[in-house]
Amino acid sequence: AIRLPATPMADGYSELKTLAKGIQIAVEKGEGGSENEAVVIKTKHGDCEVVAIGDRKKPALVTYPDGGSNFDSCFKSFFQFCGSNSCFKHFYIVHVNPPGQHYGSSELPAQLTMEALRESFEKVLEEMKISSFYGMGVGTGAYVMLDLASRQPKRLMAMILINPTAQKSWYVDWAYEKMNLVAHDYFKYDRWWKDQFMQRWFHALTRKEHTDLLELHEKLFWRMNQANVKNIEKAFTKRPDITKEVFPHDIHDCD
Repeated sequence: AIRLPATPMADGYSELKTLAKGIQIAVEKGEGGSENEAVVIKTKHGDCEVVAIGDRKKPALVTYPDGGSNFDSCFKSFFQFCGSNSCFKHFYIVHVNPPGQHYGSSELPAQLTMEALRESFEKVLEEMKISSFYGMGVGTGAYVMLDLASRQPKRLMAMILINPTAQKSWYVDWAYEKMNLVAHDYFKYDRWWKDQFMQRWFHALTRKEHTDLLELHEKLFWRMNQANVKNIEKAFTKRPDITKEVFPHDIHDCD
């Protein structure tokens, strides 16, 4: 693992910037030390940035973001908004970014699969010496958590999943992604590609009323290596159906 400078998160190094109509999001400000540990862990599928916060002796809470996002854009504002006095103070929080999803990352050498994302996640857990944990996943991250839980159920003590799915994508999803990629790659039309993610993350009313929030996430989205974002999005679109693995017994068999 390659150690990086700690990401500023302690009081005095970040502020909550008020956005439209009271919505708040943590905005990184200034530089300095903190109790955070930021490392890049090399896996055979690419480098994964990991930000660890708190005492290793406490129960681990591991997060995994959606494709097109990372710890900064997906989880950072939530945990900072909750503050140090919330229930999260009782956990060792580990934020795992998928391969190539941290800012400044180089292009991934090969096309990923959802199996590759799970394997890289397992490698990170091994390097961080996390044998069991509470999981929090969004979108693509939720799928990875479900896949791991179906294979190693005793490893995950509980999960918080946002926009989860265990099913394979529909033909409509596949066609929609292809249309957006063609518009972006061949016609240099960026709006459809970017909107594919903004529409996934924010309700239409939120996009309409909270334009400052939307603009901030658009900037964070474009800071990422877009070749890597496309790589992971293609993997998610081609994800296998793991419904039977996640729910081994038919729902009608349950009392």
